[in-house]
Amino acid sequence: MELAEHLSPLTTFGIAIGCSVLLPKLMERLRLPGVLGFILAGVLMGPNALGLIRADGPVIELLAELGKLLFMFFVGFEIDLDEFKKSRNRSATFGALTFLFPMAGGVLLGRVTGNGWNTSLLIGSIIASHTLLAFPIIQRLGLGQHPAVTTVVGGTIFTDIASMLVLALAVSVHQAGFSWGFLGMELLELAVFVAAIFLFAGSLARKAIIRWGDKPEIRVMIMLVVIAVCAEGASLIKLEGIVGAFLAGIAVKRAVRGKFAVEELEVISHALFIPAFFLTTGFLVNFQLLGETAVTRPGLVVGIVAALVVGKYIAAWLTTRIFGGTPAQTHLAWSLSLPQMAATLASAVVAYNTVNASGARLLDMPYVNASLVLVVITCVAGPILTQRFAGRVKGEESAGSVPQSPQLRGLPPEESC
Repeated sequence: MELAEHLSPLTTFGIAIGCSVLLPKLMERLRLPGVLGFILAGVLMGPNALGLIRADGPVIELLAELGKLLFMFFVGFEIDLDEFKKSRNRSATFGALTFLFPMAGGVLLGRVTGNGWNTSLLIGSIIASHTLLAFPIIQRLGLGQHPAVTTVVGGTIFTDIASMLVLALAVSVHQAGFSWGFLGMELLELAVFVAAIFLFAGSLARKAIIRWGDKPEIRVMIMLVVIAVCAEGASLIKLEGIVGAFLAGIAVKRAVRGKFAVEELEVISHALFIPAFFLTTGFLVNFQLLGETAVTRPGLVVGIVAALVVGKYIAAWLTTRIFGGTPAQTHLAWSLSLPQMAATLASAVVAYNTVNASGARLLDMPYVNASLVLVVITCVAGPILTQRFAGRVKGEESAGSVPQSPQLRGLPPEESC
């Protein structure tokens, strides 16, 4: 941090931007995902290395928070609802499976390591969600509307919402005991929230753009307001803000029927906000802490990584077996659903900070450290594997390889819209 104190904010900003330009290019030259360059830049400039940027600085925190929300907004905006509805059964199936199998592995790990059922369920939910960290790779390869990709993207809705619901329930049980009334209220709030976004958020954004959005800067501000309101709405019902931003992207895409309303926002997001989000992910990498956790609790670290990797793979494999597809598509869905970031860290930190009347924490520090190891491993391995398997799927399309359809295998076709 002494080095940071001798540099002006403008100089620090220039160094950060320079690294954010050069390191992704370097990663691509090494045939690695460019997004790893942003994370590496965060490692180098963060508090655990050169200390050029304060991890708790209000500016970087704001940029990163906006970047996280905008990242999920554009993931949702890429969804073609007409195509998504055609594959909604597949997305729902994958979402349920990719939540339940890692969840079961996490619960088993929690019980084996001596935790109660409430804490064990929480541990399972922490690794049951996923962050679409490698989605920019998919976009670059033109696979955003591929069935294997839309399946994973659609499943994100289920996993993130379910994980946040389990977190809210576990916190409530730890502090005040189980209540069916609380669970019913949570489900009711969720139903009202999702309906409100799809009924009002997109249409209000469209009307505001038509009435006031004659200038691009006004359209950017309108979109930022919509995203912020939807994210805060999710927070009010104890869900992660990324869920609201994700749903807002879907609603706005359906309402505006084009990219004119978000073109300028997309440029500034990918130039500033989203890189800031990836930079702060690099801040989390503390090699000393990760090493200590790996040495002192190797079984815990291996167990939580294995529960995630195996559970996600079984979900992808079963979905392909049910609905048809190639091994490359199975591996693509698996690798795309591996990275753990926002929801995982948020759940672990919230659980650690939750203390009941007797002073007991809902989650102990070793699990928080193991979750951090999991985040680092999956954020590095996920994009690398996604790039490899996405290339194979792209090659299959170029070669005219068509996966076996459900009809040919005697399975009922999905409902059409």
